[in-house]
Amino acid sequence: MKKRIRQCFGKAASSYSEAASVQRIVAGNCAGLCPQGDYNRVLDIGSGVGFLHEELQKRITSGCYVSLDLVSPMLLEQKGAGALLVSADGEELPFSEGCFDLLVSSSAMQWYGEPQKSIPQSFCVLKSGGRFAIAIFAEGTLRELAEISARTGFGSVKKLRSCSFYEGVFNNIPGLKVNYASEEHEVFFPSVKHFLKKHKQTGAVASSEDISWGKNKYRRFVEEYEKLYSGGSGIKASYKVFFAYGEKL
Repeated sequence: MKKRIRQCFGKAASSYSEAASVQRIVAGNCAGLCPQGDYNRVLDIGSGVGFLHEELQKRITSGCYVSLDLVSPMLLEQKGAGALLVSADGEELPFSEGCFDLLVSSSAMQWYGEPQKSIPQSFCVLKSGGRFAIAIFAEGTLRELAEISARTGFGSVKKLRSCSFYEGVFNNIPGLKVNYASEEHEVFFPSVKHFLKKHKQTGAVASSEDISWGKNKYRRFVEEYEKLYSGGSGIKASYKVFFAYGEKL
């Protein structure tokens, strides 16, 4: 799965900034959960092209901002951001315990293979008194795409975990003072073809399932999607986001 993630997001690196409109909004909302002030060392897990860093620069100052991502081409899109770019796996952080004052991550941890294990491990690098803000796409995201894919056999959508699942993960991390929030977004596209193109340009097509691109299946997919989820505003795509934010005691 990690290989597939690298491939899909690597190909989408140059188009991500323009296509990932919801991810940009989520990054801004995640940044808003971080208290304003000065932080000596900041770790941004799954930083991608740098949306969260851009937003945080409006709220905080930092001595060292570490932008970590599994996909090197995504990091290289962070031109002039002033961050220390680290190509590494967020589930296997290459840092010592207690070395960061602020831990942030937006639109990344839903790709974790073992979130029950790796999310708690992430907090080992946060020092006592450090703050954190995490945003994760949850079950309900692209529910229309998942439903029509299952009905027609066209395409494949990664199965996402629920907000309650992630709340349980964070509740089991010792020494956290944590708050939760969630939000939903509806985005409308001119056509199914336009939606699929934009979705591909974000790289979020990575899936462990086989993908079928047969013409008959595609035709049926478009027909079903338009029948069920089109209206005056266009083709609808829904997104649900889980937030966890607070302090390590």
